[in-house]
Amino acid sequence: MATDKDIAQHEAPEGWAPQSHRETFSGHAGPFYFRKEGAPAGVGFFSKSHHANMAGIVHGGALLTLADMALWDICRREIGVFKGVTVTLNAEFVGAGPVGAFIEATGEMVKSGRKMLFARGIVSADGETLMSFSGTLKRLD
Repeated sequence: MATDKDIAQHEAPEGWAPQSHRETFSGHAGPFYFRKEGAPAGVGFFSKSHHANMAGIVHGGALLTLADMALWDICRREIGVFKGVTVTLNAEFVGAGPVGAFIEATGEMVKSGRKMLFARGIVSADGETLMSFSGTLKRLD
């Protein structure tokens, strides 16, 4: 169970801003921080004990949530605000996520079609790759 200390808000890292939609699923799963406009895409969170699995490392579901958030940030920075849904999210776990670290995801949009957007990226902590991911978003607008 998360303690008050775990849930306490951190100051956003320099060059990052806290998410504005804190009452959504991602607000409860994070909170997440986004790189400021004009910078490359990036989404991150401070890993706490409530993000951990039974082995004491960051749960894969927390990393997948981060990757999903990053897909949206990557594409939004390329094409602007849009409505849509995640169609696919593929991931390869390659390292253990440390509790207590700032974990971030960044990447690039691979292709933008009329309705489908494709992106890929990396999740890392302290310069170590934890997961690679790719995914497809479907525009609804």
